[in-house]
Amino acid sequence: MIIRDVKAEDNEKLLDIEKKSAQEGKIWFTSHRADFFEKSRFFREGFFLVAEDEKTGDLIGCAGAGYAYYSLKGERVKGVYLYGLRTNPKCRMKVARWLKALIEKMTETLRSSDGVFAYGSVKKDNDRSAKISQHIGLFPERVFNIYAVPVIHKPRVKGAIIDYAPNIKEVDSIYQQAAEGGDLVPLDLAETFLPTVLEQGRIRIMRYGSARALVWDTSGQTDFSIARLNGGLKWLQILFKGISASIPVIKVPSIGHPIKSWQVMELSYKTRKDGLKLVRAVHNAAWREKIHLLMFGEDSEDNLVRAILGTLAFSLPFQIVTIDRDNTPLNLNRIPLWPPTM
Repeated sequence: MIIRDVKAEDNEKLLDIEKKSAQEGKIWFTSHRADFFEKSRFFREGFFLVAEDEKTGDLIGCAGAGYAYYSLKGERVKGVYLYGLRTNPKCRMKVARWLKALIEKMTETLRSSDGVFAYGSVKKDNDRSAKISQHIGLFPERVFNIYAVPVIHKPRVKGAIIDYAPNIKEVDSIYQQAAEGGDLVPLDLAETFLPTVLEQGRIRIMRYGSARALVWDTSGQTDFSIARLNGGLKWLQILFKGISASIPVIKVPSIGHPIKSWQVMELSYKTRKDGLKLVRAVHNAAWREKIHLLMFGEDSEDNLVRAILGTLAFSLPFQIVTIDRDNTPLNLNRIPLWPPTM
């Protein structure tokens, strides 16, 4: 076994591993994308490592790190996002060995960099990943809730405005303003992430009265599928499908099929009425573009977003894990909006 930098020709093997290694928990899901390295291009710099079986050429596992500038305690700080940790399902018995070697290599590389801290996110009910993050030495800090809502056929909302080609400065200002009141807000997106997605026409800003939503269309780019539902969620799936069959107004995700989604990275409002109207407008726009699922993000201490999503929203809590150069937690303040790195 060797630990090496990823190569362009590894793309298909990594995509195969990603599709077959479902993230566990109440909802097991896998990613579907055409380019495994697309996420890496959202960072100004970084690296991605793979563990390879020298005899067979099989990739045993992988993990990556991307550098960016974030808000942290009121300052602009260079941090490292840890992501893409996957194990080839065929190599489950080799996890301890390859993971130890990969962690040692990543730690050596990160220590020689100018990154001040590192962080990642782990689906809170994914016990296997949680144990790995603890083994690495990462400290659990805040919980960031992702709310998934099946798209519902809503009537058009008179007065709702959708900007399909927002100015890069306007989008960036949303993040800059959010940084004034919280941590882990990415501050260099105008140089990395935004030019690409704006050119692709994937970012839009929606407004109604005092309410605003920043939406990232990830459909066909980073789709995912539900591999398995556990516990009471199985009955929820049956219920949704029954409703959808009799009254076709809800786009219910099917097990094993790619799900097209929008990520609502920021949703704000001053009056509840405006917020509810805007959510309806988002549903209407998503329905017209054949989107299956809306994903909203919010710090677990907040309830402004969850309060206006309706009864069909279900929560996917993600544990934010961190570490600094002194091997201590960051003691994060509130995370005010969804970083596109998560």
